[in-house]
Amino acid sequence: MADVSVLTFNGAPRNVKDVTARNTANAATTAQEYDRQQLTGTYKGRSIVSVFAAEIGSANVWTWLQKRVKAANFTGLRIGDYIDVQLKAGANVPSQTVRYRIAAIDPYYQCGDTAKGHHIAMVPSAPVSVTGDKAVNGSYIKWRDTNDNNGTADEKHPYLCSKLHEWEIGDFLPSLPTECQAAIMPQRVLLNERYASSGKLTDDSGWSWVDLGKVWSLSEIEVYGFQAWSKTGYSIGFDCHFPIFEDTASRILGTRVLWWLRSVMGGSSSSVCYVGSCGTASSGAAAYDWVRPFPCFLVG
Repeated sequence: MADVSVLTFNGAPRNVKDVTARNTANAATTAQEYDRQQLTGTYKGRSIVSVFAAEIGSANVWTWLQKRVKAANFTGLRIGDYIDVQLKAGANVPSQTVRYRIAAIDPYYQCGDTAKGHHIAMVPSAPVSVTGDKAVNGSYIKWRDTNDNNGTADEKHPYLCSKLHEWEIGDFLPSLPTECQAAIMPQRVLLNERYASSGKLTDDSGWSWVDLGKVWSLSEIEVYGFQAWSKTGYSIGFDCHFPIFEDTASRILGTRVLWWLRSVMGGSSSSVCYVGSCGTASSGAAAYDWVRPFPCFLVG
């Protein structure tokens, strides 16, 4: 757009620059380009730290974002925008930088047995590496040490007694920066149960509201928008599809690596669900040792 601000009439300068109109036109052009990229699946996201640098100022970006979210101020934030997080090395988490992207805005607002406040769902841009005693094949993790997708008498929800979730809460969460941990809203969901004292079950036996804690894995519904291998009914809960996973290509994150879901397979007492390296909806043995974790959280 030409930048003409003054014209001269009969030797006298006249200010003709309409700053408001110019800014409005530029904003409309930017918004239109964003819409085009979203529709074509080419939007790569923007650094939240960079885009909102003036507004964030000297504050920590997570503290700033939590304050924004609690006030339901999502202005300027887009699905796919990101914050790079440096993880602290721990016994089972190597030092690494993980790019966390906005996956959904207020997907569960006012939902649940206790109404949930405003929030943003954050997901990593690639599966996370594991190290230490819980790692297998160098940087992967088993969903469970044995091929068993049932709960127990003490914990009927299979996911909550998995090795995967133990690592998410006990190892990954402490590796996040302190300010990030403080900004996270615990997730509470309607989660499937699978347990009977009489023996192993191949399908769910019920559901109940439970806390997943501050870090958790996605369900089939949240990734695909439908069930592929999990059982229709109790495993649906109140989950919804996250818009960041708009197509099959969006499931291939970073390198072509398999990543775990929290859903367990229907018609089986030993298999669970994961996203395949080809972007496929897949399932396999709970003790399969070539799958990485995909830890997610809510800010709010």
